Amino acid sequence: MVFTIAASPILHEAGVSFQTISLGFGVLYSILAITEVPTGVWADVFGARKSAIIGGILQTMSLVILGLGSSATWQVLSGFALYGLGSSCVSGALSALLFGANKDQDGEHFNSNHYFSMTEKVAVASYVVASVSVGFLSQWFGRGSFLIAGAFYLFAAAFIAFFMSELPPEREFHSIRKEFVSRINEGFAAIRSSIHLKALLPIRVLHQVETILGVLWLPWIQKLGGGDARWFSVLATGSYLLRYAVNHFFSGKSRPETYMPRIGYALACMALGSLICVFAENVWLALFGVWTMAGARGAFLPAVQAIQHEEFPERVRTTGLSVVNFSTEIIFAASYFVSAPFIDRLSVSSAWAISCGSFLLAGAFALAGFRAAQK
Repeated sequence: MVFTIAASPILHEAGVSFQTISLGFGVLYSILAITEVPTGVWADVFGARKSAIIGGILQTMSLVILGLGSSATWQVLSGFALYGLGSSCVSGALSALLFGANKDQDGEHFNSNHYFSMTEKVAVASYVVASVSVGFLSQWFGRGSFLIAGAFYLFAAAFIAFFMSELPPEREFHSIRKEFVSRINEGFAAIRSSIHLKALLPIRVLHQVETILGVLWLPWIQKLGGGDARWFSVLATGSYLLRYAVNHFFSGKSRPETYMPRIGYALACMALGSLICVFAENVWLALFGVWTMAGARGAFLPAVQAIQHEEFPERVRTTGLSVVNFSTEIIFAASYFVSAPFIDRLSVSSAWAISCGSFLLAGAFALAGFRAAQK
């Protein structure tokens, strides 16, 4: 998420330790894990648009706390917690809104190529803005950059409120508690019945191990000769532009039967990129390694999203996506809490090596899922 890119270097430059930042991400993902499924059900019952608007407002409030607060641990953790709650409201709801907007006029057929191309463009634009803000705005405004980001989040919430149509909420259930349990059961049932969805759970968890290293990117680049935070902008902006370029190349060329092989090839390229980073001794080799991983993600993420959206029935799509997100977020939370005491002393080379192994293991799951689907 964009927040992961921007928060770590800005807070560290403001004097917040990597340990506190890691604890913050642990709190964020714990909140996401706890609230992901309930907010998904709420969006299915009462409307995804309402959920996305509420989430955007909560995210704005969290950025105000981080922008105006001190470096006290409790204030930093409070900002992370509120951002996690807002994100859980937004995640499945916004995806479902965009999914509904990309159906054919008969309302039955989904234009997957257009949808995932569009969402990838929006994601890359957001990431580029975040990357530039870290390297340049943070030099001028410091933690005030969070306030600037908060204004964008508030604008996004207003845009959803005034320009996006609500999906018809289902209110035929007399008991919300009964509906909550019913939707969760249906979401898990959809996962159990789908070979691809079952394979995606470990793939999503393993491929995100590298994300935990995000707090170390800026000092790593600086140590290799990258200078100030503006080099971070070069690294991150280049990453997301490459990701978009690869996504654009695949746009309109993919078929459902190619999604899992594409995921496997992309993970192999990510493993190669992280291996390059293990041995990087200068900033240019580091950029090449990170950009290799970024390009691979341009092929990986749309394929993952396509499988998830097409395998879940529409009735429980938001809940199903939330169930999938829950499984990864609980692992993230545990990983950040475990790594927090050691993150300030962790060797970056060792961390990249762990990432390489995680990518290769995720690729093995992709291969297994593809072979199982062929039987």
